[in-house]
Amino acid sequence: MKRIPPPPSRTTLATLLILALLLTLGVITAPAASAVDAGGAVTIGGKCLDDADFGTANGNAIQVFTCNGSAAQSWTWRTDGTVAVTPATGTTKCLDVTGGSHATGALIQLYDCVANAAQKFKALPDGTIYSVQSGKCLGVVGGSIVNNARVGLAPCDPAQATQRWTAATAPKSAYTISSGPAVPFNNADDTPSFPYIDSNGQFYYQSAHALYGVNDKRKWSFFTGANFDNVTTAAITSVADNADTTTRCNTSPTGVNATPSSGYPLPNYCDLTGVWVDPDTGWWYGLVHNEFTGQPFGDGLHFDAIDYAVSKDKGNTWAIPGHALTSPYSTTRGDTAAFPQSTYYYGDGDPRLFVDYASGYFYVFYATRAVGKTGGAVWLQHVARAPIAQKMASSSWTKWYDGAWQTPGVGGAESNIIPAEGLGSGYTPPNKDYSPTATGTVAAQVAAGTMPDSSQLAVMNVAWNAYLGLYIGTPQNNVAQNTGVNTPLHFYATRDLATQQWFDLGLTNGNLNGAWYRWFLDSGNLTSSTVVGKTFRSYCVVACSTYGAEYTPITLQPTSASALPTAPVAAGTGYQILASTNRYLVQNGTTLTTSGSGSTSASQQWMFNATGDGFFTVTNAASGQALSVDSSSNAGRAWAAPTTMTTLGSGSPTTGQQWYLQTVVRSPATSGASTATGTYRLVNRYSGLALSLTSSAPGAVTAPQRNWDNAGTAGDTRPAAAQTLSFSAAGGSNGTDLALNKPTTASSVEPGTTYTAILATDGNLNTRWSSGYSDIQWLQVDFGTSRTITEVKLSWEAAYAKAFQIQTSTNGTSWSTIYSTTAGTGGVQDLTGLTGAGRYLRIYTTARGTGYGYSLRSLQAYGS
Repeated sequence: MKRIPPPPSRTTLATLLILALLLTLGVITAPAASAVDAGGAVTIGGKCLDDADFGTANGNAIQVFTCNGSAAQSWTWRTDGTVAVTPATGTTKCLDVTGGSHATGALIQLYDCVANAAQKFKALPDGTIYSVQSGKCLGVVGGSIVNNARVGLAPCDPAQATQRWTAATAPKSAYTISSGPAVPFNNADDTPSFPYIDSNGQFYYQSAHALYGVNDKRKWSFFTGANFDNVTTAAITSVADNADTTTRCNTSPTGVNATPSSGYPLPNYCDLTGVWVDPDTGWWYGLVHNEFTGQPFGDGLHFDAIDYAVSKDKGNTWAIPGHALTSPYSTTRGDTAAFPQSTYYYGDGDPRLFVDYASGYFYVFYATRAVGKTGGAVWLQHVARAPIAQKMASSSWTKWYDGAWQTPGVGGAESNIIPAEGLGSGYTPPNKDYSPTATGTVAAQVAAGTMPDSSQLAVMNVAWNAYLGLYIGTPQNNVAQNTGVNTPLHFYATRDLATQQWFDLGLTNGNLNGAWYRWFLDSGNLTSSTVVGKTFRSYCVVACSTYGAEYTPITLQPTSASALPTAPVAAGTGYQILASTNRYLVQNGTTLTTSGSGSTSASQQWMFNATGDGFFTVTNAASGQALSVDSSSNAGRAWAAPTTMTTLGSGSPTTGQQWYLQTVVRSPATSGASTATGTYRLVNRYSGLALSLTSSAPGAVTAPQRNWDNAGTAGDTRPAAAQTLSFSAAGGSNGTDLALNKPTTASSVEPGTTYTAILATDGNLNTRWSSGYSDIQWLQVDFGTSRTITEVKLSWEAAYAKAFQIQTSTNGTSWSTIYSTTAGTGGVQDLTGLTGAGRYLRIYTTARGTGYGYSLRSLQAYGS
């Protein structure tokens, strides 16, 4: 019999029987959860998730049972990812994967709440409940949703009734996704179509295919025109080595060591997948996906590797200098010493390039398959990165492995990345990842938990969503491909590519698909896959919803405006735009120029107005005209395109009048989160180029984004500092920076440096004060006379203050605190609404945010 709690007294038993009868007859209803117990039922197929027999012992069974409103069916979703139940007074236990197993069918039990990886779960928008440790989902074991059926891990598939849960009290997604009808795309190929803009402003997109038959076509294709919807085939597509890439593939670094087979009669098949234009030279660089040494163990697949290519003549000819990413295992045919069991690892392939100018890194999301020698495979997802300044060189790539950027691109170990959902590590631990020495078929290893199931993130393309302030991604729809049942497309996001903490944004309600090749396109300019707005296009080729190739318009929105990023500028306030070259943007009559000195003049005040989809117009306070580039021709997209002042029309601003504020971040060398530098780039939506301010005429142009300086004389030679900007409130209540060039002293200076106090008030964001390595420090400004302070703006370097006070003094000895925090964020902190007065102002720090001292680029003070 079910439900046997400790024996009640005879009187209590009679009462319980009466209450049970009244509940059955509907005369009374079960009491609602109290304010203390915020739990609720978790249901599936008309049954409830149930703590068997009100058990409180570690290892007690978790099952499904008829819903009865009891405490044993009231589950509380806690912020640490645990799911708790209190079946008896004072005893709270949590859902737990028995033994921390990753195996399919591993049973869910009750256990002491310890918030380890085996106890962290997330209710996802598709109705599944996700185990962040294993990358699998909770399912009813045995396939029948009946009383006493146990709950265990299962490969995630929302199409399975045994995995579709309803958890009304679980945290809901903070985002909504809507999609429009599918629109056909006519230039489908065997790779995603990758857009880029050349130095002269000419738009291109590139794709490729390399079919396997001896006489089949192998081609790198290029299209050019005004935008994605208005292109013709570029002439370089017909050049001999692009029209037939057979020789190029077979003589490449991968091809020379490859061998043919009966099913793959050529040694290597290679596709160009992603092009970047080097601002130093104008040369084109790209990644090359190689499929080589077919049927290495007599099966139907091949090995994969990723090389890089360079063209010095605008795509007419290409060299492939070396590898970028290669397998950590052997890629020699029939190498049973490397692969002694029934599986092999096909290597690194299907790359998706993302150029992250915010951090200065190329990121490549790439996949592998763990392949059974006699059949079967799973998709695993990986990521690597390289500094953009090193131009894809073989030695520059580092793979993400075991939670850090720590192994080389060529031959290094790599981790399978899975959704972290804000709760888990976001990757499969090495002892549960693929191993060639593990025994059993692919399916058997996945079931046993000794090999990961296919990653939900496999073959993911990525973009920056300027509206949400998130990196977003859509993967290949592996569940649909594996089951043959089309499903909605999922969207994932992360706040920081340095940590790879992806979470599920949600899924589209329509457009069911089993999509293979995917990419994004900004709906505003129709030329960028790197940065998109609130509504954008999501493309699909092969196994799409309606057509063989198509796109659907997608709109991502938060359920609360509080989830949107806070801009460093506010509407209605005039700002000085200052480059790290110490040049200010100025409108001089009808032209734009720069100045080496700041002014409160309206000609130096710029107003930022949000367009509502992640972009801004930037207008001059004196003229009301908008900062612009020509959006009617290639000239406005060319390097060094001049900025102009134009009138905003009554309708929507042109893409040439729209800009997004890119936060410049410092990414850790190996592990940890990126940190904001307190500076920004102002990037034009039409061209993707950054506002660049120098003293040389014309002083204000748009230039390729960079975080390094060009050591040569060709290409774009403007320094990175020219596009590294800060925004200082110049009008309204702020007025003049009272601290600028005033006598400044400090408690200490970082040993062995000249980072003295005055460098925080010299108006130059390239300089900084840096303190000694202890918590109690201060920086003090002498205004020379008493001032009323209403605002203080702090621009931190990476070493910031977590706890500090802003204080004023009439004599430099007795201090009054006008602002205090213990939750400092670093970056740029604009502290407004202050009330204080005195001849002296200081920041008094009490807790560091890093292991270093304090490093302050700028302290600005406003008032009267």
